[in-house]
Amino acid sequence: MRANNKQDAVANTAIYTLPGTQLMAMAKKFLYKKTSQEDMYLYVLDPAGKAKKPLAAIVYFTGGGWINGNVADEIPTAAWFRDHGMIGITADYGVQSRHGTSPLEAIRDTKSAMRYVRALAKELGIDPNRIVAAGGSAGGHLAICTLLEGGDDPADDLKVSAKANGLVLHNPVLGVGFGKDFLDKHPEFTPLKQVRSGWPPTILSCGTVDATTPYAGAVQFTKLMKDVNNACELITVKDADHSCDWPVSNPDFLPTLTRMVGFMNEHGFLPSSKVQHAH
Repeated sequence: MRANNKQDAVANTAIYTLPGTQLMAMAKKFLYKKTSQEDMYLYVLDPAGKAKKPLAAIVYFTGGGWINGNVADEIPTAAWFRDHGMIGITADYGVQSRHGTSPLEAIRDTKSAMRYVRALAKELGIDPNRIVAAGGSAGGHLAICTLLEGGDDPADDLKVSAKANGLVLHNPVLGVGFGKDFLDKHPEFTPLKQVRSGWPPTILSCGTVDATTPYAGAVQFTKLMKDVNNACELITVKDADHSCDWPVSNPDFLPTLTRMVGFMNEHGFLPSSKVQHAH
């Protein structure tokens, strides 16, 4: 059956430049969790065309210091990966300003979202062994927390793993700078204190003059990862402050995100990859 070329052209157009609210309206919406404050949804953007095999997915958690942040802010970055052949997902989660919650509830929701994606992988056309967690700032911290023990919602099916198979992090909260007060009380959720051998391929970016999540922390995290033979790459964004490569209008968005896609390709997460079993 021949596809309509005009429709194909529209479907294949890059969508990452569209406003976040428009991308949310285009996405498939899934209720992944009911909480006492609000129902929590995932927003799923499928790549254009019909996939013959299950695809890798990337699940983005927005920044905002566990206080603010909403899906519209982060979904364009998920759309960038959708435009490159991954299933792009953005998950809402509990934040203080809207829900009166703490980072502990945010971690709980993050793990619930990852479990939902993995449990429904077949229905969503996702390879359950190629689910990347991603995010900026506090969202980057939450992505890392998918690998850490504890913080689970007891209502979840804990037999389903919440652990990401890859990490994409934009100036993540790591344990120095912003969030230090919370993380000093919770070393179990402090990335700089929890790096372990066997963590999945990880790429992160950070600006050299970031006053919120200091560049030195990103350097230290990268060294800790490499010291235990984990694949980890740091993109240094010279003279950039916090939010070094987003939003989409940021001049560093394209260079950084292009390299992040390259890294994902090298580690077998993109359909065009020839290295499905790279380590």
